[in-house]
Amino acid sequence: MINLKKFFILFLCLTMLCYLVPKHSAAETVSVENMLEAMPSKEIIAVECSTGQVLMEKNSEEVCEISHLAKLMLVLLAAEKIESGEISLTDTVTVSAKANSMPAPQIWLDKNEKISVEELIKAITIGNANDAAVALAEHIFGSTDEAVNEMNRKVKSLDMNSTTYADVCGMDDRTLSNAADTAKLAAKLVKYDMLTSYFTSWIDNVRGGKAELVNLNRLVRTYKGITGMKACSSSVAGECSVVTAKRGKMEIAVVVLGCTDRTLCDDIAKKLLDMCFDVYSLYIPEITEEMLEKIPVLLGEKSKVKVGFGNLPAVVVPKGSSESIDIRFEKEKELSSPVSKGQVCGKLVCRYGDEVIYSADLVAKSGVKRKNLSFCIEKLLFYLIKI
Repeated sequence: MINLKKFFILFLCLTMLCYLVPKHSAAETVSVENMLEAMPSKEIIAVECSTGQVLMEKNSEEVCEISHLAKLMLVLLAAEKIESGEISLTDTVTVSAKANSMPAPQIWLDKNEKISVEELIKAITIGNANDAAVALAEHIFGSTDEAVNEMNRKVKSLDMNSTTYADVCGMDDRTLSNAADTAKLAAKLVKYDMLTSYFTSWIDNVRGGKAELVNLNRLVRTYKGITGMKACSSSVAGECSVVTAKRGKMEIAVVVLGCTDRTLCDDIAKKLLDMCFDVYSLYIPEITEEMLEKIPVLLGEKSKVKVGFGNLPAVVVPKGSSESIDIRFEKEKELSSPVSKGQVCGKLVCRYGDEVIYSADLVAKSGVKRKNLSFCIEKLLFYLIKI
């Protein structure tokens, strides 16, 4: 794992000074930790979604109540069910007495009312509606208890080790998480393009215009490249935001928990997004044809074997640093048979200064057996028949 704090500290400090030091003040050396500490929120994290790399954070692993952000897990499970074909956006849901009894925020669903899955997802993603969350959970899982069980099972698969759900709405004080886990959830949600239009809607309505939805995430109106995601508040959790945005191939998720004011919460999220996009970029080393040339195999049933790196993941680096990255590549000149599929036969290492920022193994794409007597006789007979 790359030591990002050490690797990027100079870039972060300079950029943060641009944002946080008043124009008339003399710039002083300020640590990244102090910069983040000055922001009026309990927890902060910024993560690049495709790599999972943490770019900056403050107290991001402290377990706390997360209010309506808990609904993001229900939305993820719904998206998975829609993608698999188990449910559809056009499915009709019959509202239960339990859904009807939920407190605000709500869309005032009546008992036995019919409403589509799509409208429920709108009401949850845009309006944080509790009654919609219960209605959707009951439609997908049969009951809210089973929905909570599924939410907690999903937590384990996403390595959200500090998260526990006790309800589908986030109202129960036993529903707990932190900024780090919430960022993992956001990084998973951004993969579902079908949700983007809901997460980025500013105003909409459901129930034939009877209920208006207004997004508390104000950045959906103003921030370039925004892809979502959710804002909420409660007396215990404070003002909270999860904001995701994409520019080029890089997508950033920022989580701000326990802020004192909605405007400040939005400002923090915006500044962190700006800094990430200004300072970082994604990097994948260029793979040349020479690197992928077949390698000779001694005494093999095949004279050469194809090689490759597989699917090379990206890594986050300081913007503009790619020309200064030292790329070193070593490759076996020949291999002795037998050769196993996946056998390592070379290595690519990228360094920025003294730091190794990228490494990848070159591997054999297929196996090659060692020649034996029967193989040689078979080849000889084939050759004699051919001539």
